[in-house]
Amino acid sequence: MFENVLLDLGARMNADLIASTVEFCMRADARLTVLNVFEEPPEAVSDYFSALDLDLRTVLLEHHQAEIDRLLPEEAKAQDRTTVELRWGKDFMEAIKLVRDGGFDLLITGSTAPGGAPGSMAMHLMRKCPCPVWIHRGNLWKGAVRILAAVNTSDVSADNRALNEKILAHAARLNEILRGHLHVITCWSGYMESVLTSPRFNKKEKTEYLEHEQSHTERELESLFAAAGLTDEAKAKIIHGNPAKVIPAYAADQKMDVVVMGSVARTGVPGLVVGNTVERIVSTVANSVLAIKPDKFVSPVR
Repeated sequence: MFENVLLDLGARMNADLIASTVEFCMRADARLTVLNVFEEPPEAVSDYFSALDLDLRTVLLEHHQAEIDRLLPEEAKAQDRTTVELRWGKDFMEAIKLVRDGGFDLLITGSTAPGGAPGSMAMHLMRKCPCPVWIHRGNLWKGAVRILAAVNTSDVSADNRALNEKILAHAARLNEILRGHLHVITCWSGYMESVLTSPRFNKKEKTEYLEHEQSHTERELESLFAAAGLTDEAKAKIIHGNPAKVIPAYAADQKMDVVVMGSVARTGVPGLVVGNTVERIVSTVANSVLAIKPDKFVSPVR
């Protein structure tokens, strides 16, 4: 886990993101590949460079290799575990193909804005990349790193349980690498809770039903903690309410640096995030997001 990392820069050169990723890989003892993807140049541009006896691809590769070499710390150069990859085509598609062919277990990409919805490239990767995708915002190395793992305890199916365990495993490993503070959050609500306001249910019946739902959530989270081998150092938080509102609010209030959560394909529509909840959370939080796919996920990119 986190042993073979791909940093997707698109067509940009981002010194801060390179520095943060290199430091993370050094802490994790991971290999790093830095990827730039460029759209095919217009024929007139290619012809111009050809007339000068220059190969445009070679020029770009040499330029980016020199830039990355300049930005890499000496310790990273000495370890010789960083490579540069230059590709031509559609950015997210080339990145996903490289993940598939190169056996990467983490893809890191930057967000085009410090807050709000990530750019289209980051969203395409989150939806369609088969390995975990880290949408990076800010610098994680200043002070104590706070990590929030969000799990869904309302779905007790085997597939969802496996995804929850995978989320916790990745969050725990990330917390170990960053030597941070791990919080685990889950939300609960009653099925068709608004119906409980009907005169058909008295106050005692409503209270007992909601207590039943809360107890179920507590037991499920306790079971997940035991399965993941989490210690008392991980702080559990169970909150009543809509996760699309609760999770961003908790992340902001507790000043979280990374939110680890699942992104799930709709049945029959591979590569799409399920419903609006996950996308609303990703678009709302100002933190970095690490999106985890279920084991059965199949990317639509071939």
